[in-house]
Amino acid sequence: MILAVGFGGAIGVIIRHLLASLFHGLMGLPEYVAIMIVNITGCFLIGFVFFVLEGVLKKDLDSPLTASDLSKPLTQRGWWPESNPTQPVVRDFRADLRAELFAGFIITGILGGMTTFSLFSLISLNLEQSGNHLALLINVLGSVTLGYAATYCGLLCGRRLILLRANSSS
Repeated sequence: MILAVGFGGAIGVIIRHLLASLFHGLMGLPEYVAIMIVNITGCFLIGFVFFVLEGVLKKDLDSPLTASDLSKPLTQRGWWPESNPTQPVVRDFRADLRAELFAGFIITGILGGMTTFSLFSLISLNLEQSGNHLALLINVLGSVTLGYAATYCGLLCGRRLILLRANSSS
């Protein structure tokens, strides 16, 4: 698991560097906007990947999304159980292990390495210290609000993908 997270993290920081260089260096956006775009993209992808992993690898197991309004269309179609049914231990273990490895590699590793709260915080502090209060406000409110919205949109897109998959297998 540690190797999966580490390898994913290495990929994520490279992606972050390339995207930040693209937005800031090549496109000329302010550094805080470049990092905000990278973080919001990461938020969307975390929501999307989380829902897909839960819907594909843990669809027959207990999930934090089971009680969510987002999973109701799946539950109504019999794709996602309303509760945690009794299942063979080996199948549960394998599904949990696969989900844990994929989540560790993609969510914690790649997307955790790609998004960076510490850099967001440092840039925010630098904007405040330099007296650029409008940019600070845009950065903080934009990152938090748009990051939250992007994560939710990612969950919705993940749900849509799972619904399409459920419809095609019916």
